[in-house]
Amino acid sequence: MRIPNKEDDDFGKKLNGFFDEIQDAYLQGIRPSLTTTEINVMLQDGSVTKSTTFDPQSVIGFYRSFLRDLKNWNAGDIQETTGELNRTYCQILANLDNYTIKGYFGIQFNILPYYKPDKQVIQIQKELLDLSAKNSSSLESVANTGNNTIKQELKNMSLDDLEFGDLFERLLQNQELIGKLEDKIKSVEKLYPELDGAEKKKNSLIYELDNLIMKVYQIYFDIETKVNAKSKNISNKSVNFGRMKSPAKKRISELFKEIIVALNDQRR
Repeated sequence: MRIPNKEDDDFGKKLNGFFDEIQDAYLQGIRPSLTTTEINVMLQDGSVTKSTTFDPQSVIGFYRSFLRDLKNWNAGDIQETTGELNRTYCQILANLDNYTIKGYFGIQFNILPYYKPDKQVIQIQKELLDLSAKNSSSLESVANTGNNTIKQELKNMSLDDLEFGDLFERLLQNQELIGKLEDKIKSVEKLYPELDGAEKKKNSLIYELDNLIMKVYQIYFDIETKVNAKSKNISNKSVNFGRMKSPAKKRISELFKEIIVALNDQRR
């Protein structure tokens, strides 16, 4: 059962009250870790603008401190996910005789990539453009030389007058001919060793540019507390508070109160 819940049961309402306190304590406690600062960032065109960000390591520090204060909960590792959804979160679990209580605390945020305001970014981008222009010229030369070489080789074999379809069929039937033409192409490529060096240089520049990318974080909140029944190791999300015994209700209440205390302690 998801907490907060829509049950009319007194205990269900009581748990919702605990949830409200936990949520408020969580938001108040984590807020200092989400303090944003204004920073200079560089756009792809080289212009510098302002953006705001927070330090995700401060959030991780908050979770570590909070989890250390929980004595009756099992805490999992602090998790981080990246991709379309970026989250930093932690999960806690407590087992009673007939129930398993799970809690989830997390933040969800966007990552916006910018360049650091560094003149090296402009220099590397210029080198990449120059390299691309030079490569285009070399590749055109390779293509022209390669085409002329193949035409000459076909002429030497008296195959230059064949229609494309007939030539294609002849190539399919003669693997030795294909191998000979491939060798000619490779020999042409060897005349342009700068292309291989240019590819390596390009990869090196892109790697340098990637290292100059900075990530700006923006946040919104996602907090859930799950209460699941446990029977023969099979999770059952349906919990009937009316059938829950008083000792279990008392223990669950104590566990929720412990979270409130631990979160409030982070604000001191």
